[in-house]
Amino acid sequence: MPKIQEPTLSEHRQRLLTQILDAAELILKTQGRANLTMAAVSERAGIARNSIYRYAQNTDQLCDKVLERRLPTWSRALGQALEGLSDPAQIIAAWSRANLRQTSEHGHGWLMDLFSSSNNEHIRKSFLYGDYRRADQSVDALKASENPLKTQEPTQAMISFHHLVNGPLIAAWEQLLPGRADTGVELTRGLVQSGMRLIDALESQQPPAANTTIEAVIGDVDRSVQAVVAALTGTAS
Repeated sequence: MPKIQEPTLSEHRQRLLTQILDAAELILKTQGRANLTMAAVSERAGIARNSIYRYAQNTDQLCDKVLERRLPTWSRALGQALEGLSDPAQIIAAWSRANLRQTSEHGHGWLMDLFSSSNNEHIRKSFLYGDYRRADQSVDALKASENPLKTQEPTQAMISFHHLVNGPLIAAWEQLLPGRADTGVELTRGLVQSGMRLIDALESQQPPAANTTIEAVIGDVDRSVQAVVAALTGTAS
């Protein structure tokens, strides 16, 4: 058995888990979900594959652990951005800006597409589309949940967080367009996800683009979201 460098076994295991998740996250960010394999994580982390299986049974569990580590910050930031807002149009605009800023500050854009290539149709649809039957995942629920993933089963954690993050958006559109909120939700999410990809692309450019900034992308998406709200609610001038 290799000699443990840390003072305790618990610290040793935590270091290995950190190495594994760092490697998995790097692969997800740079190569995408399709290229996340246990072999690739083993090579990137410099840890034997059989050791990785002690921490995760498969790549879906690795994705959940990456999510568990990274998204509580996003949850708190979104709750703070929506605090005190009651007007649904303002909630939609603030939701969009907050998610884009989280992409800029923490590189979270890649997480939105984490399960988009999943072979499990239920998982893929649950993550890509809002579950309007659970629109009661309100701003209060978002703020009250420091880390909603700790008690969830693997994979279900991803779906649960998806519903938690999208709850305020769904609820706002249900207020504006009762019975037909799906159009507004999907158009808003589509614009925000496109903005996330643009921000990710900007941050990866060397040298940085001269004529486009992250703030410009956020501003463009913000105006586009407001135009969608105005068009669908009949308030466009």
